[in-house]
Amino acid sequence: FIPKNFRFLSTPIYFSPPMTTKSQKRPLWIDIFLLAIPLILSMIGLVIMQFIDALFLSWYSPDAIAAVVPAGMASTLIIATFQGTAGFTSTLVAHYIGAKKAHRAYTATWQGIYFSCIAGVIVFGVGFLAKPLFTWAGHAPEVRIFEQTYFAILCWGAITTIIGSALSGFFSGQGKTTLLMIVQVSGLVLNALLDYVLVFGKWGAPVLGVAGAAIGTVIAQGFVALILFILFLLFKRDDSSAWKLRGFEKTLFVRLLNFGLPNGLRFAFEMLAWTLFTFFIGRIGVSELAATNIAFRINEFAFFPIIGLAQAVGVLVGQAQGSGNPQKTVRLTYVGFLMAEIWMISVAALLILFPVQIYDLFRAGQTENFNIITSIGVILLRFVAVYSLLDAGNIVFVSVLQSAGDTRWTMFFSIIAHTLFLAALAYADFIKLNIWYQWLIATVFVMIAAVTWFLRFLSGKWKTIKVIEHNVKELYG
Repeated sequence: FIPKNFRFLSTPIYFSPPMTTKSQKRPLWIDIFLLAIPLILSMIGLVIMQFIDALFLSWYSPDAIAAVVPAGMASTLIIATFQGTAGFTSTLVAHYIGAKKAHRAYTATWQGIYFSCIAGVIVFGVGFLAKPLFTWAGHAPEVRIFEQTYFAILCWGAITTIIGSALSGFFSGQGKTTLLMIVQVSGLVLNALLDYVLVFGKWGAPVLGVAGAAIGTVIAQGFVALILFILFLLFKRDDSSAWKLRGFEKTLFVRLLNFGLPNGLRFAFEMLAWTLFTFFIGRIGVSELAATNIAFRINEFAFFPIIGLAQAVGVLVGQAQGSGNPQKTVRLTYVGFLMAEIWMISVAALLILFPVQIYDLFRAGQTENFNIITSIGVILLRFVAVYSLLDAGNIVFVSVLQSAGDTRWTMFFSIIAHTLFLAALAYADFIKLNIWYQWLIATVFVMIAAVTWFLRFLSGKWKTIKVIEHNVKELYG
């Protein structure tokens, strides 16, 4: 599949096929679509592999599957800030490519790698707090042991995840999404294979259970990071190479932190808020929580493809901003939003028309109790269908603002908005409102947030933000 001498590494910046005069004149939606397809497939692959991981652990032990959900969420919340910061290399690279300064993309990526090494050491240390953290959580002893093991191993191996994000940014920022998809999907397949071998002790391996699942994840992430690093070193453009430009550059490192850290904090806080949302639902009742969890799993199939689409729009926006063409950014944004809306409207129609049939996919032989879950879920899918109509705006407009460098404003607004969201949920919980009010709060919040992102985009403040230096004076002060 890979051409001789790795020539695919030096092909034009957008797609694998050469960019011709004809292709440069084609509609923007085609550019977005071609760039987004590999990213969408990667997102779908991630959902499938997460399902397989959960399936293997549920076969191993009910306590195991109960443990990895909170432990996995806790580790992800800690890693997310660093991962989001390192992954901002994608925006830096896209801007440098648009500005026709491809050699600077190497230096920007190295700063992401250096940051990842520092972050990896920090998260490694957090791994030793697993025992007091989950002892404080107060879960059952048999579950707590699994939680501590899973959390600690993921933290100890987090450096591979963070470095992988920095290296992924190098390729996604240049539009090499097909290459990125091949590597990432290979890592997901390896993860599933290692889980099968290490969880159940197949092919002569010891039975490691939850520890095996965590080790398999770390090894697979390390594999992805290693392959991407090798490809990064082999990448050639404009007689430049990664190894020659590996020096630490304080100014660019600080620039990565200034723009990337707010992006990582925003992402982590959003994850925390929606995790707490399920906590409040769980206080209402078991059936309500089960119906909500299923609704969220169904919702993943709606918004995960949009995340891939938004990433593609973000890459093209970064390149347009780097070339000093905000007018193209506006056109890309509206076209990308329209494409996302078409998908979301289609999904919403399915949720409204076939809610019972969709929930029946999760029945697995259960009868009476699941009938209660389904009756709740039918209403929940209506909420999902309604807020999905504007959720596409949340995903696309945030991606565009981030790619334009408007990360501080998006961070502050997101933290304030999600704090108010949690306050409303807490008040509803305090006065003992039922699940419909909690979901109504969530739906209204999602729709208000989408409108706010759109108004921020309309303000045009992002047009004046400089993500990269444009002359020597800016670079060296």
